[in-house]
Amino acid sequence: MTGFSRRSLLAALPAAALATPALAQRRWQPGERFTIRIAASQPVHPIYAISVGQKTIVERALPGVRVEIIATQGGIENANLIKAGDVEAANGNVAGAYSVHHGRFEAEGERPYPGLLSWMPGYDAPQGIMVNANSPIRSFADLRGKRIALGPVGSGAEAVVTATIKALGMTDRDFANVLRTDPRQAFNALAAGNVDAVIWGTAPPAGAITEQVTTRNIGFVSFTAEELAPVARDLPYVNAARLPAGVYATQTTDMLWPNAGVHHWISDRVPEELVYRATKAIWEAREELVTRHASQRLLSADMVRAQAAMVPFHPGAARYFVEAGILRSAQG
Repeated sequence: MTGFSRRSLLAALPAAALATPALAQRRWQPGERFTIRIAASQPVHPIYAISVGQKTIVERALPGVRVEIIATQGGIENANLIKAGDVEAANGNVAGAYSVHHGRFEAEGERPYPGLLSWMPGYDAPQGIMVNANSPIRSFADLRGKRIALGPVGSGAEAVVTATIKALGMTDRDFANVLRTDPRQAFNALAAGNVDAVIWGTAPPAGAITEQVTTRNIGFVSFTAEELAPVARDLPYVNAARLPAGVYATQTTDMLWPNAGVHHWISDRVPEELVYRATKAIWEAREELVTRHASQRLLSADMVRAQAAMVPFHPGAARYFVEAGILRSAQG
């Protein structure tokens, strides 16, 4: 698939966006044993399969390093697992990582946790409105008073959509019912007529959505640029993503949906040299990840810079991306 147009991310990155001094790291030498536990979200999500691909690359490139993949709910849960020291790395929507690192949004009232750092980008995950083919719903505004289904509580998809609704001046009370559940159950509820719309998304083309298009002929509804303007203003980790017509068979026009990337995060407790070598191995073999999910064709320097603007990179990852000419310098 080609093309998301990002609205605005960066011109110049502040120095703090590039690297943060690692805390409590122990030294690591090539060949030394080390286990990286990755909170990898659910196997149904593309990011899980991508993490499995990363495991293969890292274990091949770095003898003695073992990568353990752990299934989780994703989102804020994964960010908190890094914070608690239960895992060394995680994937997940940027909403959770941004919140925990900065102590804002989903982590409002908690102390910022600078030990959660960026590792490398994953993919864009625009959150779309999907309805039954014969639905009269034509806009987000039409959802007021209707029954909607979102992703499960704790997932990045649910967090982004809930925050989007809030930024638009609405709450759950503006809908007849809000069901938060896994995507399969959400789409089953749509097919059964128990909800009027599903608002959810992951890396396009998403298998779960393609299946609904093929078997149930679902339709798609776009947000407007005017609706998404306050969302991007209030939520620094969200931008408006344009999904070109034809990504899905029944999608006849471009869709404008709120997007927050799903990326890879790592603890500052992981040694710099290990992260440097793991980052180099994965980035330079990233074509292998395309076999895990087509979204990996879109990995780019721009995605690295966009991630750096939200959560600073681990010093080891920053060192590699500086050497590769993607980030300007570890010190700014």
